Amino acid sequence: MDTDQFLTGYLRPSADGLDKSFILPLPEAEGLKPCGRFIVQGELENTVSTNIITKYDCERTGIRLVEVYKNTQERVRDVYIRLVGTLSMVRRGYLFLFLDAAVSNVSPRTASPEAMSTRVAVHMPQADSENRSWVFDELTRRSEAAGIACGTRDIPGLPDFWGPLWHAQVPGFAPEMISTIRGAAWESYKGFCTRSAHRPDFDYQPVQIQMVLKNAAAEHQLFQKMGLSVPVEAQAAFFSVLVAGV
Repeated sequence: MDTDQFLTGYLRPSADGLDKSFILPLPEAEGLKPCGRFIVQGELENTVSTNIITKYDCERTGIRLVEVYKNTQERVRDVYIRLVGTLSMVRRGYLFLFLDAAVSNVSPRTASPEAMSTRVAVHMPQADSENRSWVFDELTRRSEAAGIACGTRDIPGLPDFWGPLWHAQVPGFAPEMISTIRGAAWESYKGFCTRSAHRPDFDYQPVQIQMVLKNAAAEHQLFQKMGLSVPVEAQAAFFSVLVAGV
């Protein structure tokens, strides 16, 4: 190993490998500018989990948007969970809103292989019932106007401050549904920020600790039940990009 070789050939930046034809249009927003790009990859046994993550700032609204394209796939059994445009939204001094957009061929409830389906879930942790209901009602109104059936349900195992989630699910691959709900979530979150008081000292640590330390470990175990081996460190790194940069 010599100095010249080290200077010219050491760990060159890699291409992300994401086929751009699968990238969904960003929510309609003036002033959304990219301000960070991340690649997080974990490999364990026969599973590879690759995350392509981009962070945006919206100058006009003050909202920080993080977008995720992810493929967690077991290479022998061909079981997968793919995130297609998952979002994290936060305006400093306001609550987080998370939108999970997953296409998979394995049930997250029973861990059994199943036909491919598309699921979208929206979470608004730390919200009181009034604000959460307002956002979820807006999401429902906009989604039902587009012909998308939806509902809410509680999430066992998460702390009380997390609250229920809003969800929609259809068979097969439905990028149009994901794109429609992403737009509805963006507009609903903007409306929430307009109608809510700014809290400059808002404490995000309960959500950050829950996601990076606790949810990462829980999802590592859930993946194992579904036949997917995902390092807990990779999950923690993924979640940290979603919640750390407030």
